[in-house]
Amino acid sequence: MGHARNYVSTDISRRILRDYFNYDVFFVQNVTDIDDKIIIRARQNYLFDQYRQDHPSLTEEVKIKIEAAWKSYASKNLADAPSTSVSDFTDWVAAGAVPPADLPIDPKRAMHLSALTSAATALTVTPIGNDSESILQAAKDILTPDLDAELGRSVRDPKLFQDLPAYWEAHFNADMRALNVLPPTVVTRVSEYVPQIVSFVKKMVDNGYAYEAAGSVYFDTVAFEKEGKHFYAKLQPWSRGKTDLIDEGEGSLSIKTVADGKKAPGDFALWKASKPGEPEWQSPWGLGRPGWHIECSVMASEVIGSQMDLHSGGIDLAFPHHDNELAQSEAYHECPQWVNYFLHTGHLHIEGLKMSKSLKNFITIREALDIYSSRQLRLAFALTQWNNPLDFKAGLISEVKTIESTFANFFTVVRALIAEEATFIAKGGRVPERFTEKEKALLLGDLKIAQSAVHKALCDNLATPLALQALAALVGKANVYLSTSKANASVHAVTEVAKWITHILSVFGFESRPDGIGWAEPVQLDSAYSSTAGISEQDVALPYLQVLSRYRDAVRRAAIAKAPYSEILAASDRLRDLDLADLGVVLDDRDGELSALVKFVDRAELSRQRAEKEAKEQEKQERKARAKQDEERKIRERLLKGKTSPPDLFRSSTEFSEFDDDGIPIRDSQGEDIPKSRKKKLMKEMDAQKKLHAEYLKWIESHPGQAL
Repeated sequence: MGHARNYVSTDISRRILRDYFNYDVFFVQNVTDIDDKIIIRARQNYLFDQYRQDHPSLTEEVKIKIEAAWKSYASKNLADAPSTSVSDFTDWVAAGAVPPADLPIDPKRAMHLSALTSAATALTVTPIGNDSESILQAAKDILTPDLDAELGRSVRDPKLFQDLPAYWEAHFNADMRALNVLPPTVVTRVSEYVPQIVSFVKKMVDNGYAYEAAGSVYFDTVAFEKEGKHFYAKLQPWSRGKTDLIDEGEGSLSIKTVADGKKAPGDFALWKASKPGEPEWQSPWGLGRPGWHIECSVMASEVIGSQMDLHSGGIDLAFPHHDNELAQSEAYHECPQWVNYFLHTGHLHIEGLKMSKSLKNFITIREALDIYSSRQLRLAFALTQWNNPLDFKAGLISEVKTIESTFANFFTVVRALIAEEATFIAKGGRVPERFTEKEKALLLGDLKIAQSAVHKALCDNLATPLALQALAALVGKANVYLSTSKANASVHAVTEVAKWITHILSVFGFESRPDGIGWAEPVQLDSAYSSTAGISEQDVALPYLQVLSRYRDAVRRAAIAKAPYSEILAASDRLRDLDLADLGVVLDDRDGELSALVKFVDRAELSRQRAEKEAKEQEKQERKARAKQDEERKIRERLLKGKTSPPDLFRSSTEFSEFDDDGIPIRDSQGEDIPKSRKKKLMKEMDAQKKLHAEYLKWIESHPGQAL
């Protein structure tokens, strides 16, 4: 999802520059297929697969191996956890695994705890002799580092280091297609530019901006700034001394110290001497491979030249990656400024939590597309300024669905009005052309205001959130125009509004329909891309004709049987609410002599609305049933209360000792006379009981043989 935010937001910016401001955009996309993380992942995957093949069953040897890897992982990554015994660790987790208050906060703690717990559970429940697959998968995260440390140097096949990035590049491209991200003008892969990288680095060495040390080549940050022509860390000068960021940029396989030949801690690798278990290429400094930062500089320079207008990427790449790119490119080209503008997209958080591959708490694009459409994701990203952090939370999703529904409903109504008018004209009708004060206010007022607001927003840092607000406001005003004008509404006026809104949305990457009114259905991941070629008119019309035929049959049978009008109306309702709805058609009944407005809508959305309506109706019926049960219970309780004969009402009470002829108490249990006020209340109770008893007797008479 973090990648989706970056690439979709960049795609929106690219489209605005190209399709709104009419710039010629030459878009180069670099693919990193040589990198420390790729090397480690490819090596670990290979070694793990080999170990699985060699150990299909859980033996004592395999169990000891996993336990040793478990202890090593625990002692290295969770300082406060019991690391000598799986059972002690399990008890510690059951007790809450609460870290000491003085322990520094580790964002990876949850990930390490999960990996250790998964392996510990598998070790506890899997008996010797079982298939090893389940326990090895459960222990993969703790076992692969151990296998790599032991056997990684023996991995020599270069194909292993090519297949992994090739697989994920294809996966990435499929995701980008599903998100409707434009393909780049040019794609460059590091593995295809190694000779150019060697030449690029050699020139910097010859010019005194780089130096060789132990087979690696480093950029000399001190020499770069020495003559005052260049400045290092232009983007984030405050980060230039942060060794944790520098080391992360160098990669875990390549972190060097001054003792290894680096002149200064801030110097960074341009070319890395390859060690056993790493891919390698020939160079003047021996067998090695490119550094991470040099890739983009070389490939972009090869395609674009000594200067580019825009460079995009996530804000987390500003230092050291982009700062290092700037330095080495300006050193190579001897230019003061290699990039004119950086477009750094903000971080993505989900419900306030940052997603991270290293933390293994991320949501993949494919998982997101199982929940949301590509259109909803693009809307979510467009509703947040591209360079601001984005919190993907329930409130944002609610806003997305509201604005999506607002636009969709408006487009549906406009298309229905256009179709209705076209049918009227085809039958020889003449449509009056209206341009009253209402149309003037809509087209020369509201539309012009929206166009100005959108232009101002896009001129101000490509502010798509403000632009979308202006579009939504215009839809609201157009809807007011339609509701107040009714039959006198100008279809031409609302069509003009709908087409302009559609145009702006298409600029933002929302694919529009061929008629230019509204957006097309979003592309689904892994969908079959089929063509409508070969589909006849009969094939298209048949489902609708079948519905019409069934309706005719129902009306004809009712007429022959001289059935009441209610049956014909019921058939009409079935046609509207079920049969046509299943085909994605909605009929909106209108006042007076106007025929129903015919609208084509998304079938899935109709199905969802129907399910919601049915759920509400079911809830309503359940409430009615509960209310009825409550009423019946109250009636039963009332009748049971009336079962007692009025003269006997007070006689069972120990509160009274003497009664008059009607059963009204005259003395209490102590023989004292009942006070007049008390006697008055008792008489009221007696009158009420007489009524209840009468109701009871009436019920008994009308329900012979039944009991309450």
